Amino acid sequence: MIIPVILIAASILFFIPHLQKGIDLKGGLLVTLQTDAPVDAAAVKAALAQYSRNVEVRQFQSPAGNGVEVELENDAGLDAAEEKIGLVAGLEREAQQARLEAQYAKERGDDATALEGKADSLEKRTVEEANAGLAAVSSAKRAVKADGATQLLQQEFESRKAGLRAGILAALKKTTKFNSHSFREVGSSLSRIFLAKTQEIVLYSFILSAIVVLLVFRSLAPSVAVVFGALGDVAITAGVMAAVGIPLSLPTIATLLMLIGFSLDTDIMLTMRVYRRREGSREQRAFDALKTGSLMNLTTIGAFGALLVIATWLQIPTYSQIGAVAVIGGFVDFIVTWGFNAGFVLWRLEKEENA
Repeated sequence: MIIPVILIAASILFFIPHLQKGIDLKGGLLVTLQTDAPVDAAAVKAALAQYSRNVEVRQFQSPAGNGVEVELENDAGLDAAEEKIGLVAGLEREAQQARLEAQYAKERGDDATALEGKADSLEKRTVEEANAGLAAVSSAKRAVKADGATQLLQQEFESRKAGLRAGILAALKKTTKFNSHSFREVGSSLSRIFLAKTQEIVLYSFILSAIVVLLVFRSLAPSVAVVFGALGDVAITAGVMAAVGIPLSLPTIATLLMLIGFSLDTDIMLTMRVYRRREGSREQRAFDALKTGSLMNLTTIGAFGALLVIATWLQIPTYSQIGAVAVIGGFVDFIVTWGFNAGFVLWRLEKEENA
């Protein structure tokens, strides 16, 4: 039982703090290239230094060909403009609403001075924020009006983004030959939303799982064991991810959530058989559960192992990461469920029967 506890503690204290975030959660620009031969990573970094302070180059090879992933930080100007677009759009709507309310007030014969003042103030702020956003992506001066400020800022934003991508591709063509390319970009504001929401989802999943398990068993000890098993699965798997360099991203988070469900399945199956059944001894019932649980683990490892092999061969990083995390989780669940939970459940049941 001490082995899973040590693995959980080591993962939380030493490995998880170094777990890398994928582009979904930290933001950035990911360029994927399909090449005929490996590239000079140092030359790629030097060519793209003008576009990003940190450039990561990851190469992968398979029988299907060669590929390169180039990850760059988000452009500061585009980040600033992106945040301004949402702000300006909201101000523009509020200004239009205030102007309409002032017009209706005049038609009714009411005093519209306050409403007109509010509309003027909102329009002034709209222009100021739009100018700030434009300054972040363009040095050219623009005559900005409150009506249409969002559209103008959006156009300049898209123009700057297109120019940036064209410049990056031109720099890459000087250092390597590639057959195809793709861009994937996540803004800083969107990545912060993703990170906050995923943290909420993981927290809620554990809380709701704990409530359901407690309602099923009506006893604290087996419920704690089941929830501990799910927590251990996620913690150790995340620690292994950090050790082998698999980033935390939306696909891998989804796989970790799936592992919570898988862990609950095996742990509840073990607890139900040991606690609720009466044929044979406690140890025999636990061994029967072990045989069933082992088959479940092997089928999971086999299915996602096939996904891992095929995705790696076809150079599909997202699917290969999902397969890798699920395979790791399958082995981890076996260790936690049958290393800790089985011993805990048997010890607790023996103590209850002898009480």
